[in-house]
This record gives sequence, C-alpha cells and structure tokens, in this order.
Amino acid sequence: MMNIAMSACALACCGLLFLMVKIAKILWWKPLQIQKHFESQGIRGPPCRLIYGNMLDMIKMREQAISRPMELSHDIIPRALSFYSRWTETYGNTFIHWFGSTARLNITDPELIWEVLCNKSGLYKKSVQMKELNGEGLLSLEGEMWAQHRRIINPAFHVEHLKGMVPMVIGSTSTMLDKWKERIESGENEIEVCKEFQNLTEDILAHTVFGSCYSEGKRVFDLQSEQTLLLTEVPRSLLRALISRFLPTRKNRYMRKLDSEIRRSLRQLIQRKKQAWSLGRSSSYGGDLISVMTVGNKDQQQQQQGMVLQKGMMSIEEIVEECKTFFFAGHDTTLCLLAWTMILLGMHPQWQDRARKEIISICRHQPPKPENVSQLKIMGMVLNESLRLYPPVVALIRQAGQDMKLGNLSVPGGTQLLFPIIALHHDPSLWGDNAKEFDPERFCDGVSKAAKHPMAFMPFGMGPRICVGQNFAVLQAKLILAMILQRFSFSLSPTYTHAPIPVVFLQPQFGAQMVMTPLSQE
Repeated sequence: MMNIAMSACALACCGLLFLMVKIAKILWWKPLQIQKHFESQGIRGPPCRLIYGNMLDMIKMREQAISRPMELSHDIIPRALSFYSRWTETYGNTFIHWFGSTARLNITDPELIWEVLCNKSGLYKKSVQMKELNGEGLLSLEGEMWAQHRRIINPAFHVEHLKGMVPMVIGSTSTMLDKWKERIESGENEIEVCKEFQNLTEDILAHTVFGSCYSEGKRVFDLQSEQTLLLTEVPRSLLRALISRFLPTRKNRYMRKLDSEIRRSLRQLIQRKKQAWSLGRSSSYGGDLISVMTVGNKDQQQQQQGMVLQKGMMSIEEIVEECKTFFFAGHDTTLCLLAWTMILLGMHPQWQDRARKEIISICRHQPPKPENVSQLKIMGMVLNESLRLYPPVVALIRQAGQDMKLGNLSVPGGTQLLFPIIALHHDPSLWGDNAKEFDPERFCDGVSKAAKHPMAFMPFGMGPRICVGQNFAVLQAKLILAMILQRFSFSLSPTYTHAPIPVVFLQPQFGAQMVMTPLSQE
C-alpha cells in the first residue's frame, strides 16, 4: 500500500515538474530565444519581464501621460502612444516590446506595412485581443468566413447605394442644427459637440442598419452605446481593470445583462425581417444593412439546389455579430472624425472660412445634394488632414501565423506586428518638416501625392481588409460639416481642454466644447 502511495506521489511530482518546465519554457525560455533572435538582426527593445513582459511599464507610462492635459498642439504621440514615444528614443523606430510573453515588433516602414496588410495568404492574422474586443464580426473574422461576410456586406457600401442615404443624413443633421439654433437663441452659445455627434451618428446608424425597424433598432443602439461607454471608460488603474474583467463584479454582471438584452433584441428584429421576406412582403426590405445581409442569404439560397451551401450562409448569430460590429466601428469612427475636424477648424479659422466659401458657392444655402459631395474639394482636404493628425485607430496589430520573411527581417511565428499609424502619419521624413502642423493643402493633389511615400496615409487601414465603411464615414462627415458651416461659425471654447486619448478610438478625453455663432442665411 505504501509503495502505491509513493508511486502516486512520484507521478504527481513528475507531473508538477513537467508543468513547471513547460510554464518556464513559455514565460522565460521562449521569450529569451526570440529576444536573442531579434538582437542578432540589430533589433532591440526593453527587457522582457517574467509573466507581464512590459505591460506594467506601458500601463505606468500611459497613466502618467493621460493624467494631465497638453498644450494646444498637434504633437500628440507622447500622450496618445506614450510607450512608443519613450522607447523609440532609446531603441529606434523598429524595436520589440512584450505583451506578456508575446513579442511585439514595432514597424513604421510603409513598404513593410503594405507587405503585411496586402498579403492575401492568410498568414498574418488579427490578434487574439482584437477578437476579444470585437467578437466574431467582420473586424475579427479570418479566411473564407471573412470573405463570405465581406461579399454579402459590400453592396451596402457601393457608391450608388450611399447616395440614397444622403437625404436621411441631411434630415437627421437638420434636426440637430435646429436644436442648436434654439439653444443659442435662449442664450446658450457653448455646445459640447462630442455628445451631439454621438446622438447624431447613433440616429443615422439606426436608420442605416435597421431601416423600417428604426425605432426598435435605436433602442438596441442605445443599449450598445451604454455598453461601449462601460467598456471604454478610463479606469483609475488599468492593471486592476485587467484583473477585474474576469471577476463577477457588479459592473461585469450588468455588462453581461446588457449584452444578453442586445443580442435578444437583434435576434427578434432579424427574425421579423426573415419572416417578412419568406411571406413575400418584400416591401419590408430596403437598403438597410440587415436587409442586405438577410436578402444576400436568401439570394444564395435561391441559387442552390437543396442545402449544399448552408455552411456559406450567414446565420442569425452571425448577423447579430455584424450589427454589433457595425455600431462599434461605424459609430465611433465617424464621431471621432467629426469631433477632431471641428476642433481643428476651431483652431484654424482661416480654413473654416475657406471651406465655408466653397460650400456656399456650390450649394448656396441649401443642403448638399449627392452630386455636390465630390465637388467639396476643400472639405475633403480638411477631412484628410484631420484623419492624418488624429487617426481614429492609432495602431494596427497583426500576428505572424508561422516563421516569416518580412523584407530583410526574419520574424518568428507567433510574433505580433504593431504598426503605429499615428507615428507614420506624423513622420517628418514622410510628410516634411511641418508634419505636426495642420496643413490641408498637402492633400490638394490627392492622397497618393500628399506624402513622400504613396502608402504613408492609412487612417482606415489598407489592402483587402481596408475598412468596408470608410466611404460611408467620409460621406457622413462631409455632409454634416458642410451643413454646420453653412449655418454657423465657431471657435474653441475657453473651457476646452486639449487631451487626445486612445480608448479603442482616439477621442477628446474631456469632450469638445465649441462657441457657436449663427450665420445669416440670406
């Protein structure tokens, strides 16, 4: 009996030793070998600390950076991407740092970024963190599933289809501007435009996604807006947030309840769309995103015999994920673009005047028509410069699926590649000595000629996975800002605090307060 107990103890000890060796290999030996591998290529970085890597240093740098506002300038990298700003001073533009035991290779060479983002082999994948944040929608899917979803969703963003959305965007914007005028006439001339644009973009998205089910969809987006606010609020301690996300706290329980309610409501809306189609009530379908996804599935069904391609169709759960993704990406991207452009035009009134003169010369005092949008060249230049200085996403991450050759670099499988888009957009070697200044004139000959490298500008990414909704975001921004400029002049309020902060998307930490002055419409 004693021999059996001793054997069991010996086996347990061997198992524990094996587990400890395996953990040591993952947390210490493998990172050490990867670090030596990159050092042999002349690439250095901060030392990898056990378990956390460089995460604690990054958290500390970020908390220090956002703890105080900055002066009114566009030199925002030290605040928006503090770890990159600090470590490039020591290790150069290409360096590695560690997210836990995972190596992240920081790259700013546009040629190498292009090579990765335009690679169609599927060997460079989205990071695990991206999937945790965005779920299983278009932003996170890979391979054939991504291609299938993209093919179904693409028609919703064709140019001709977008033109049909112009009246709806104009209607929602007119309602907002009428309320602004009433507030100003009552003596309230300061407006916090971030909150206003949040409501406006939610209103537009609800129409875009849900169509005739707009009012029910608006309620879903109200819930998702609350969920996003809870997800993206800046905690006192990011380390505490990393730990508490796995605990059954009151906030976590409430967020799970919100998510359950959002999914339930979306399923009901989608089911009603499908039932209406199956009963022949095709008039219930329009150009909204749910209709495009649902009709797309129905078209595929009609083209097939039996159930052969069922695996290639979007299920209700997949449509739910895409609706959530569209709100998450489409809402905040447009909101941030509008807010930063208003701030920039408030800081640079000469460009506000130039844009207004062009708009009035083309549209007079009437809302822009679909054919007017492409004629607003100055507005397009201003928006591009806003996206350059304040890109919605400050960095992109991909992960090497296996050992890869990238340019002259040898990259081990599992390495994450971090592309600091904001650093690329602010690089004087690409944009000239005035790279940190607001100068829309640099885009007068188009995007490809604005910088010294044609791939230096990528606010929506690039390659096959470029943001599907980029044209819709820019269209909305052009229409909304054109209508604002027709009816108001504006400047930064004395209460405005300049504090860009990346909370998923780059946004003004304390809002965007503007002093608005109505213009004569004669």
